[in-house]
Amino acid sequence: MNRFPVLAAVWTALLVAGFAVVFLLGSPVATSADELQTALHPAPPVSQAAAEKSAATIIRLQYSSFDGKPYTVRKATDFGVDHWVIEYSDTTGSAPRGVRISIVLATGNVEISAFP
Repeated sequence: MNRFPVLAAVWTALLVAGFAVVFLLGSPVATSADELQTALHPAPPVSQAAAEKSAATIIRLQYSSFDGKPYTVRKATDFGVDHWVIEYSDTTGSAPRGVRISIVLATGNVEISAFP
């Protein structure tokens, strides 16, 4: 009895099932570059929670020395543009240093400035 057709059919079925499982599982796990791009371009209108989450991701990936440091959040209006300002600070060294992240509510534009 020739078993090749049966084995080929089983192998083909397993191969198709494997590809189906991969496609049905969804999108791949996000890389740190993907996370950073998402944090740098939050979907408008940006809520306070979304701004804090974006800022935490930016700090974790680009300014890791500030990860876990205290931060403040305030809503500011400059020239009629509302934005969230999240400031991380570290006063443990000889000179205070920090990172200021500004996220525009209406557009999601992110500006980052670090100070020594």
